[in-house]
Amino acid sequence: MAEASRPKVVLIGQMPPMKGGVTTFMLNLMGSPLNKRFEFLSYTTTRPPKRDVIDNWGYAAVLRGGPRRILLGVWLTVWRLAKFPFFLIHNKVDLVQIQASDYQVFWESVAYCLLAHLVRRPVIFRIGGAFDLFHGGSSPFLKRWIGRSLELPECVVVQSQFSRDYVRSAGRTGEMIVLNNWTGRPVEDIERPPTDHPVCLFIAGTEAIRKGFEEVIRAAQALNAQGSPARFHLVAMVPQLVERVKALGLTNIARIEERIEHRQLLEAMRAADIFLLPSHGEGFPNSLIEAMAAGLPSVVTPVAAVPEIVADGGAIVVNVGDATALGEAVHRLATDPALRERLGREAQAAIRARYTAESVLPPLGDTYERVLAAYRGTR
Repeated sequence: MAEASRPKVVLIGQMPPMKGGVTTFMLNLMGSPLNKRFEFLSYTTTRPPKRDVIDNWGYAAVLRGGPRRILLGVWLTVWRLAKFPFFLIHNKVDLVQIQASDYQVFWESVAYCLLAHLVRRPVIFRIGGAFDLFHGGSSPFLKRWIGRSLELPECVVVQSQFSRDYVRSAGRTGEMIVLNNWTGRPVEDIERPPTDHPVCLFIAGTEAIRKGFEEVIRAAQALNAQGSPARFHLVAMVPQLVERVKALGLTNIARIEERIEHRQLLEAMRAADIFLLPSHGEGFPNSLIEAMAAGLPSVVTPVAAVPEIVADGGAIVVNVGDATALGEAVHRLATDPALRERLGREAQAAIRARYTAESVLPPLGDTYERVLAAYRGTR
């Protein structure tokens, strides 16, 4: 007897060469155990990358890539939307999962949802990014439209209990499930040799300001002045930030890197001693999950899902925008190897218990089947 075909699920979002949480999620999902039950296809929304951008946030962020990128991005977006219904029909897609987040990407996701419904395909929204900052900073008029838009998909997937509560308050009344991010790699014990100068890893990227770059630099300056043994490894740094840091002449900046591949980032985590995520806003940061899986103690801020991620330990929590508290936490970890080791063990234990594919993905597979069954029952 021929094996029954797997339902086809198309994942809409940013794919390589784009980097970031959405791309990591899609690649992890396509390579997960769920691909034995469902056939995954991807439909990219990737646009040309922005160069030398440190504040890629808000509606105005689209203007920061230059006129040529704006025109090309608009053309690609319109073209992909136009051909999307034909893609669904030609590939006999059963279910559409859209990676929604904030600002223009949210409204683009709404457009994809409407097109999918036009050809009678059920839709799941997966909401990531700092949705609370996007919604909370919107006008009352836009908040009403965001709320109405959240009612369009058959199911909304959120990344944390915090996000579930917030999206519910924003207007979603239908089905929702919580799906944490997870590590796609085995959690291995990493032996870190004793060091007199522990290294703190910070990832800047195109949203360096939101990620807490200013606080990291102020903390580094203060620690350098007081002779702290802490050292800093700054990665994904755009040239203007590199020049700014070098001009400060700080002797505790051990290394600065501009472009970095994901493989290299994971190697940097294994080589570091402390991870820094003093962010002003997050969804469910993959970088924190990967750092904890690598056994790194972290210094974080209590934004979005971060408190849930570190609820069982593994991190020191400081207030948003508090460079003094950040520096104090870094110095404490740098001078207390036993604390670093304990928090690193707690971090890995949390990942093994709650953030692996085996523990995270079953509810998503069940949701796919439930949405498909309900849709087929209405045809």
